[in-house]
Amino acid sequence: MRKLVIILFVLASIYINPTSIFANGTSYFVELAIPTGHVLPMEESVVSIESEKLYIEMEQEGDISPYRPMHANIRVIYEIENKTEEDLQVPIAFPQPGESSEWHVDLDGTDISITGYLAFNPEELVGNKPHIEWINPRTRQTYTFGGYDVISESNKLGAKTFEVTLNAKSVHTLTIEYKATLSIDEKESLHPIYRLDYLLHPASYWSDFKDLDIEVKVPKRASVYVNLPLQKEGNTFVGAFDTLPEENLVLFISPSSGLLINLFNSRGVALLALVIMLPIYYAIILLLKRTSLKHQKSLTLIVLVVFGLTGLDIVSHKILGYPLTIFQYVLYIIYLLILGWMWSRVFRKNRGLRGKRND
Repeated sequence: MRKLVIILFVLASIYINPTSIFANGTSYFVELAIPTGHVLPMEESVVSIESEKLYIEMEQEGDISPYRPMHANIRVIYEIENKTEEDLQVPIAFPQPGESSEWHVDLDGTDISITGYLAFNPEELVGNKPHIEWINPRTRQTYTFGGYDVISESNKLGAKTFEVTLNAKSVHTLTIEYKATLSIDEKESLHPIYRLDYLLHPASYWSDFKDLDIEVKVPKRASVYVNLPLQKEGNTFVGAFDTLPEENLVLFISPSSGLLINLFNSRGVALLALVIMLPIYYAIILLLKRTSLKHQKSLTLIVLVVFGLTGLDIVSHKILGYPLTIFQYVLYIIYLLILGWMWSRVFRKNRGLRGKRND
């Protein structure tokens, strides 16, 4: 039976104590003495990828915490041609050592069951030029992530397996759909940075590869860095390639976190802004002394609420960083107490002046 390499793409998920997410398909053989899988190189002119369409749509859970997980809804459609005169029974492996769900695989509309599990050498699946460094999409600065990276640290990568039959002299449509959790870095930046990797290296095993279309939909108002020349259309990045790109597809996403907090890229500047807001607030309520006392009280209460919510927008984004994050709401309580003290001081002065006028 002929073996051949079919599909590979990888999603890396790295948390504070990270675990990488992968999903890919590749033909393999098994060592009987040691139950591990190995990628099998493609025989020339056996099977070709006539087209590949990759659709990725990001979604984020919840509406309160800015550090909620981000998921990628993945759908990949391959047009695969078997050029031989015989049917090919092909075993496929999908490495997936991280979180994923809602898997669905079909060939020409017929459901394919995931039946097994194997381990692979990372270099067979990742290639010789992995994208190690991280990039902050807001500043475009490159940095080294200090957490655990399962791609570079693991000796083996686990894989789910299934098998497909490619009819002789036929073109087949293979569709893989699933949901995976993106990696996240909450340490380096004031804003969380999410990462998605799609490894294109294994496609070089095919006898022929052409017509790759990519469409990535990201959250609105998100800052995004993508290493391939994709065009931005609203909150969607699209690209068409007639040959396999030399680099793997890597995306870094930093979603919109709030109204004021989006103005800052560092914890130091955000903390300074929180401090500067205090004298600004005091100056505003002093200026409101020119209005009547009745209107002054109402307006200063509104200003107090606005500055209180603005401070919460800043402080709730882990402004102190690790390991001081647990103290950020203590900082917010102190901030609120200072605002309240300023408000009461102005009103005490106003009551004193009013009493003097009455005398």
